[in-house]
Amino acid sequence: MSTNRVCSSCFSDKDLRSWIRENNGPRGCNACRKYDSPTVGFDVLVDYIEERLRRYYGRAVDQLPYCSAEGGYLGPHWDSWDMLDKIGLDFPRDYTGSLRSDIASSMTDEPWTDKDVATLDLDDALWSSWESFCSTVKHKRRFFFHATGTDARDSYTPASLLNKIARSIDFHELITELPVDIRLWRARTGIPKRKRVTATDFGPCPAQFALQSNRLNPSGIPMFYLASSTTTALKETREEIGKVGLWRSTRPIRVLDLRSLPDIPGIFSDEPPELAQTLSFLHDFTNDIMKPVQRTEKVQIDYLPSQVVTEYFRDYEFEDGALDGVAYRSTVHRRGWNVALFLGPEDLGLANREWGVTPTPAFEFEKSVWATSA
Repeated sequence: MSTNRVCSSCFSDKDLRSWIRENNGPRGCNACRKYDSPTVGFDVLVDYIEERLRRYYGRAVDQLPYCSAEGGYLGPHWDSWDMLDKIGLDFPRDYTGSLRSDIASSMTDEPWTDKDVATLDLDDALWSSWESFCSTVKHKRRFFFHATGTDARDSYTPASLLNKIARSIDFHELITELPVDIRLWRARTGIPKRKRVTATDFGPCPAQFALQSNRLNPSGIPMFYLASSTTTALKETREEIGKVGLWRSTRPIRVLDLRSLPDIPGIFSDEPPELAQTLSFLHDFTNDIMKPVQRTEKVQIDYLPSQVVTEYFRDYEFEDGALDGVAYRSTVHRRGWNVALFLGPEDLGLANREWGVTPTPAFEFEKSVWATSA
């Protein structure tokens, strides 16, 4: 083997590069012939790559039946060259492919397969359960679905899935606080130019008039939607020009923050596989509930899964307390974001409660202006 030492710069994976730097071997890489980065022994590197692979994958000889008449192992399996491609290991300085070839040919000469071929990986099990949940609330059980199905090794009931998602949100610390004095906008269409407006015009829609189903709330249950900018607020209404109102928070606002999830840990990360797989699911889950939906007759159905999830989160006791709402990326304005708040007129100082103490307003209305979405 001509490759005795390999440097961190021969790889793109940040966790693998960090591990090589921690080994801090002498400068001088036999692979790229450069002296600008720490190195690690080649055999040590190959052992480390295989050790990391074994956290996510198993050996075909241990997992799959073998039949020579059928051509070998009965099930998906991959050789070492395939595995390097499967994990996306990139070699930015390996212009000839020799380093990749050296590593693959030095790895265990046995096919790889899934860690446990009898079960789904956690992220796949969660996603399969999510698809089943969506089908259930859209087409089978809309209100009393909690007893639907039973938990199994590869699947969760709708109630168990919601609980699993909520616990994952706590574990990954996806709840944050929007600071005091943050300023957010709400657009209203159809306001005449000379009409004198008040905070009520830009507050949540009264329940009796909340006839439109939105991404996170069904018709009849209003929520208070605010946007990060005037442009975002107007684009959400699909209007080019309109009146927008500015609201300022008077206290920290606790939200489930779906605007930017943490990166999914790679195979060379020290994080446990379960964490990476649950986070992978949360990325897919967030993309699914926040995907653009056309305003057709189907919108009442297409929004149902995200509405049910939001209602569950609204009452769930997270580790640091209940939520005020959900923050998420805008699907119509790339640089903008929105927040859907569980706040009614009483929470904004626009009305008094019929009984009990009216809370201190969470937001104060500052002004309204005409704006364009351009």
